[in-house]
Amino acid sequence: MNIENFEALLDRLGSDLSAWPVAKAEQASRLLSQSGQARQAHETLLRLESAIAISRPKISAAQASRVLSRSLLAIAEREATPSLIERLYILLAAPVPRAAFAMTLTAIGFGIGMAVGSPDSRGVADTSSVPLVMASADDVPF
Repeated sequence: MNIENFEALLDRLGSDLSAWPVAKAEQASRLLSQSGQARQAHETLLRLESAIAISRPKISAAQASRVLSRSLLAIAEREATPSLIERLYILLAAPVPRAAFAMTLTAIGFGIGMAVGSPDSRGVADTSSVPLVMASADDVPF
């Protein structure tokens, strides 16, 4: 194991070699006994971890329980907000959005019809020669 691998493992696994995989811990122990740079990196991490441990706030079990119970009570008292699906259903169930949706589709269909035009009128300069087809309700057999 070289010093770069050792420092990478220190960063990833921490300074406690007993928490490392056995093979890596044995290699790290050999490197610590042979390299001053490895010992310095290990000692620096030990100081950093102890500073972090000291800076953690001390909270009693009673305080933690009190905060937890107040949080759970606040969650229980809070009104549930509708989900996105429920909001969409409410929006689509209202009559005004449905009418607006239908009018929008009608306008789109009308616009497409105006842009495309009648299939009979394409390529015919004189529409008087186009046969007119008419149908009535009497033409449909029941």
